[in-house]
Order: sequence, then C-alpha cells, then structure tokens
Amino acid sequence: MKEKSIRNKKKTRKIIKTVIFWVLLAAFLGWFASLRISLDSNPNDYDYVIPFESRVLNDYRSATGKVVMDDIQTVSTSVTQKIKSVNVKLGDHVNEGDVLCEFESADLDEQIQRIEKFIADKKAADSLDSNSEAGSAEYSRKQASLQVESASMAVASARKLYDDTYAKYSEYFDKCYATSDPNEQAMYYNMYTQYQQQLEPINDQIRAAQKTLDQAKEAQKRVAESLSSSDYIKTLTDSEAEIRDYEEQLKKLKEEKENLVVKAPKSGIIADCYASEGGYAFDGGLFRIGTLGSYKVEAYVNSKDILDIKTGMEASFKTTLTGAEEIGGKVTKVSDIYNAAGDGYAVELEITDKSVMDKLRHNVYTSAKIYLVNMGSIPAVQYDALVDDGNGGNYVFKAVKKGEEYVAEKVSVKKGYEADFYVEVTSDQLNEGDLIVGNASEHHDGDKLKIKGMAG
Repeated sequence: MKEKSIRNKKKTRKIIKTVIFWVLLAAFLGWFASLRISLDSNPNDYDYVIPFESRVLNDYRSATGKVVMDDIQTVSTSVTQKIKSVNVKLGDHVNEGDVLCEFESADLDEQIQRIEKFIADKKAADSLDSNSEAGSAEYSRKQASLQVESASMAVASARKLYDDTYAKYSEYFDKCYATSDPNEQAMYYNMYTQYQQQLEPINDQIRAAQKTLDQAKEAQKRVAESLSSSDYIKTLTDSEAEIRDYEEQLKKLKEEKENLVVKAPKSGIIADCYASEGGYAFDGGLFRIGTLGSYKVEAYVNSKDILDIKTGMEASFKTTLTGAEEIGGKVTKVSDIYNAAGDGYAVELEITDKSVMDKLRHNVYTSAKIYLVNMGSIPAVQYDALVDDGNGGNYVFKAVKKGEEYVAEKVSVKKGYEADFYVEVTSDQLNEGDLIVGNASEHHDGDKLKIKGMAG
C-alpha cells in the first residue's frame, strides 16, 4: 500500500513537470512569434497622409550683401600721392564743403618743376633746329643732354610708381592680417593681391627705362668725344610729339595739385571711410557719404544666376538686426560687370516696406531672395500625392473615415504652378485640413488605408 502511494506521487510529479514544460514552450513560441512579427514589420506598411493646406510656392535666386544709405555718394579722387591727413572718421556728420582729407604735395611739386624745366629746355633746343645754328656743337650738346634728362625722368617716374604700389600693397597686407572680421579679410586680401600683381610689370618698366637712360648717356658721351654723333642724337626722338607727351603729363600733375584738398560734396554722415594717413586712395575711393533713415540693399549674385535677374523683379531680404522677418523689396539695378573683389555681380534692391526703416542700419549684412516666380501662399500638395489619369487630367486620394476605418477617395483636381517639392492644385471637393494620401501611386479608389496613429 505504501509502495503504491509512492508510485502515484512520482507519477503526479512527472505529469506536473510535463505540463509546466509545455506551458513554458507555448509561452516562448508565442513570444518568439510576436518578436518576429515586430521585427518583420516595416514602417512603410503604413500609408502616410499630409493635410491639405496653403503653402508658399516660389522660385528665387539668392544674393548676399548689405543695407546701405539710400542716397549714398562716393567721394573719389584721381590723385596718386600719399594721404597727408584725414580730418573725419566713420560716423561723423559733415557739411558740404568741409575738408575731408589732404594729400602730400612735395613729390608733386618736384615733378612739376622738373617737367616744366625739361619742356622749356627742349623748346629752346628745338628753336636752334629751325635756325642756321642747327647741327652746331651747341645744338648737339643740348639734344644729347635733353635725351638723358628725358630718360632719367622716365626712370624716376617708374621707380616712384613702384614705391607707391609697394606701399599700397604693404598697407593692405598688414590690414588683412590685423583684422578678425572675415569680410574685411576678404576685402583687404583682394586689395593687396591686386597691388602685388602689379609689382613685377612695374619692375620691367624700370629695367626698360634704365636701359634707355644708359643708351642716352652713352650717346651723350659720344657727342662729347666727337660732335659727329649729332645726327644720331637728332633721330632719337620726335621733338614735337615728345613735348606734347610731357605737356600732357604736366597738365595731369597740375590737376592733381588742384585736388590735393578733398572736400565734402554734400552734407551727411560718413558711412564708409577708406582713407588713412600715410596711405593711398584705393581705386580712387576715399569716403562714402549718406543720410540716416532711408536705406536700400546692395547685394551680389553668383555668375550662374545673374542672367536670370532683371530690374523690376520682386525681392525680399533678412538682416542680422531683424531676424527671421522677410522684408519686401524690388530690383532696381543689375550690373553687367563682375565685381573686382570677387563678390559677384552687383544688384541694387529698393526697400518697398518703408515701415522697417527705423529698424535698419547702414552696413548691416543681408541675405536676399530675388523671385523669378512668387505665387505667394496657395493650396498645394506634394508631387507624390498627385496622379496623372492618363487623359490629361490629375487626381489625388483623400483619406475619408468610414466607421472605424479610413478609405481612399479619388478626387479630381486641376494642376497649377509646379515648384520644387509641391504643386498647386484646386478642387471644389477639397477643403483645408483634409488628409491627402502621400503614396498615391500605391492605391486605387476605395482602398482601405493603414494610417499610423489612427484607426483603420
């Protein structure tokens, strides 16, 4: 009896173990199947929908630049001398006629005196040529001496040009590496490289002028040794043409002397100051003067875009002062010449929204859009939501809830303007907020839709 009871207990334990095993196995298989389903599921099994709404559709070209005073005027000069003094600084108010800066005159006076003497001596020597004294020893000596003087002035002029150019190169080189502003660095880099590239050609001029001077001195030496070289000396130059050349140089130098003092052409604020004591006028520019409170945009467009830009085009821009606000504008000028500093082609924008003038300041950086097309805010859908019906028409699928499900309902639409990602559509059967099926090419009218986060 006792043995039978023991056998029954063992049998019961075995049955319990078997049941537990199968329960655990079933649970594991259920979990594994669930895991496989989860792993095998693809987010793309869901249909995606987008709300039908108005979107800003346009096509534009980008430009970068600055806000500047609307009536800005550049003060420039043809004077090539060194700047002696600068009487104003950035932001100063000046009145018309105020002295802005002054140039050195010592070198200029010396050049004028030397050329005046040469012209007088040349004319005196040439007068002998028209008299019976032509061919005399005096005539030959004077012609030889004048030829040396002419060549000597050419050497001096070339050397001065080299010194002036090197000084400009050095000035803008130092400024380039002294500033931490990347825009100023780019500007000064372009300025000093322009002058650097001129140095070697000027050196060639110096060498050529020195060679001519050496030849003239050798000829003068031969005249001193034997007056038989006078005929050679007379053929070295066309006297009348040479005098005209020097008279033209003299005229330019005297014009420079008359403009050594630079005055303000109008009253206003010094908006930009390029002049510095001991420096030179870069490309002739010294100052820019304007009036506060009225502004425009000066911007630059890339080479690949410039042919698309025309005056009268609508534009908008943002500034570092006004943040994300899009300010309205219009293209008023388009340059046909690439900017020497390498910024691109210059365009000018009128600011059509006058209410923002008090928020703007001179030289504030801008990013602008110049619109080839600006449709404004219009009803639109993504390209993959639009289907061609094969008969010249188009349709979309609207997700319509029926009971607990969503189904695709075909809606014919009229296609309008096409932008990069969206296309304008119109239909009496669509209202703002309707759900439009994005993956339209995968469906037919009446298909059930599986929309993530929604029943169906």
